[in-house]
Amino acid sequence: MSTTALEALKTQAFVDANARIVDQFRNDPDRLSRMSLDVCGLYVDVSKQSWSKSGFDRAIELFEQSGLVEAREKMWTGKEINVSEGRAVLHVALRDSDAENARLRGPEITHDVRSARDAMRDYAGAIRSGTITGATGKPFKTIIHIGIGGSDLGPRLVFQGLAPLNPQIDVRFVANVDGSELALALAGLDPAETLVIAVSKTFTTQETLANFLAARDWLIKGLGEDAAKKHLAAVSAAPDKTGAYGIAPDRVFGFKDWVGGRYSLWSAVSLSVIIALGFDVYERLLDGARQMDQHFLTAPFARNAPILLAAAQVYNRIAHDRPSRAVIPYVHRLRRLAAFLQQLEMESNGKRTSPTGELLATKTCPVVFGDEGTNAQHAFFQMLHQSEDVVPLELIAVQKNAEASDDMQKKLLSNVIAQGEAFMVGKSLETSIAECKALGFDDARTAQIAPQKVCPGNKPSTTVLISELTPETLGALLALYEHKTFAEGIVMGLNSFDQWGVELGKTLASGVLRDFTAATVGDHDPSTTALIDRVK
Repeated sequence: MSTTALEALKTQAFVDANARIVDQFRNDPDRLSRMSLDVCGLYVDVSKQSWSKSGFDRAIELFEQSGLVEAREKMWTGKEINVSEGRAVLHVALRDSDAENARLRGPEITHDVRSARDAMRDYAGAIRSGTITGATGKPFKTIIHIGIGGSDLGPRLVFQGLAPLNPQIDVRFVANVDGSELALALAGLDPAETLVIAVSKTFTTQETLANFLAARDWLIKGLGEDAAKKHLAAVSAAPDKTGAYGIAPDRVFGFKDWVGGRYSLWSAVSLSVIIALGFDVYERLLDGARQMDQHFLTAPFARNAPILLAAAQVYNRIAHDRPSRAVIPYVHRLRRLAAFLQQLEMESNGKRTSPTGELLATKTCPVVFGDEGTNAQHAFFQMLHQSEDVVPLELIAVQKNAEASDDMQKKLLSNVIAQGEAFMVGKSLETSIAECKALGFDDARTAQIAPQKVCPGNKPSTTVLISELTPETLGALLALYEHKTFAEGIVMGLNSFDQWGVELGKTLASGVLRDFTAATVGDHDPSTTALIDRVK
């Protein structure tokens, strides 16, 4: 990161802190047009962020001087940018055309992407047509998709988001190693009509294997061991490991190690969704993401949607030290979006060191949290509106929803728009006093209640309005956040594509698991030892 550009941003942010957002609109007639844009079926508006025109310009300059252009070129052409693991980062290749893959990345990548697509298309088509059936000849009616992290969050979000397209086959997702989730997923199902797909990049993930083995046992109990094999499939970058679990080689669908887990929904990781919704829907999802890719590649930074979102986050997190951000999708079909972004952003950028091991000079990723609106308004918006802490707000909505009446949709959208306005304008003590007087409160009651109704306002928000939730706009939305995350990582000076911090808890869990059956417990602190003893 450019130290000079960063200091200029912090200096301007200090000045901006003394101004109100509503005054910025009054003083800058072009603010809305400069800080909003339509792209790929999305309307992105960052004009309610707390930056001035100068603050906005300094934030954009920080990205322009960060080396992002060069890093983007390296990622796009398959150079090794995940330096700690010695890998390229090529999830964009999964949604690119054969011609572009051949031009930018060579024949090997082109072949890998095309062969994986063809294999998924053929397998999904055969199941949907009834050419491939279960052991008894019955067509598959339900898929149990078993994965965790990137092997679950993306496909689950896409399936829920596109469910109005009437999936031919139901998909039930299982991630948690708590056996209750698998039990709920299997409830009421006929093993003869159920396909189990295990999704694990390494095929060593403890939670996924535990759930897969339990689901396989359920199939064996209902069908017999040999028959159960016809109900198993896997998605993995380690096909050498899947055979040991009874999965036939022609039912294993691979993806390469240049596809990071949290970027893998574009790969065979979404096989369940492809089977359920059809390969044409998958291609439309890829097309929407591809459109956003091209926008990210070609648009000037000041008119580049991923850069605008990234600049707002860097301005809030680094310049103002705001440690969290609330993401509120006013879209029931996107109710898992906040969870998806938690992994995408916090696992990618929640780090403290550079790719060469030095401690970073700034804070990095904020805490990302959220829930679907309007539910969230009745849960934690009290704190967002009245707390002295400033939590930047991200509002995501769909303009047209065929599942809702016009009246219901207008009520929903009125809440989206009003929350952004309320976050900015707040409610003064004078207004609260006037409201109390209008209700007939005496002076004592007014003095008691009016201060409790005050909302300080001047809190920043971003709005992303989706024209209609289609495969294309959903693909564009997810690619928007992927590129936002990548751009932030470059500015912060970190590697967005590894996740070493995830390993510690996994390693310790293996030791604790051994202790449950060992004659003597290993060396732990007194609290941990006591908990192990209670379980034993």
